[in-house]
Amino acid sequence: MKRHPALVPLSDDHHHELVQARRLRAAADGEPHERLAAAVAYVEMFFTVTVEHFRREEEELFPVYLRQPGADAALVDRILREHMELHGLARAIRAEVAAEDVSPDTLRELGMLLHDHVRVEERELFEAIQRLVPDAELARIPSP
Repeated sequence: MKRHPALVPLSDDHHHELVQARRLRAAADGEPHERLAAAVAYVEMFFTVTVEHFRREEEELFPVYLRQPGADAALVDRILREHMELHGLARAIRAEVAAEDVSPDTLRELGMLLHDHVRVEERELFEAIQRLVPDAELARIPSP
């Protein structure tokens, strides 16, 4: 389904997150320097882009969706829990980067959660948002 223009920037971010997820999972099986490079790239992206992405979803998009009859509050609760898990893993990776000892298990866990999280947002939540939220309300969501 084609994305509403208000959702396109968030979907673009999701594409970049999927690239990072694939890189994290691949690096988990690599050498220590490969794990460190993937972790550094993710930490930089998370704290410069992803935190703002989460804020926009949580403060601007989810409230509009949840006001609609038929909105799936349990799905939004899941997404919010995953945001918190991703924050925790990003902080753990940042600590591992500082110690220059990045765990393959942490990279793998982060890569899998990130991949699954983005897929649920794109395939379930964003589809529901486009189905339930009137275009005029979506159009009022501020652009980044």
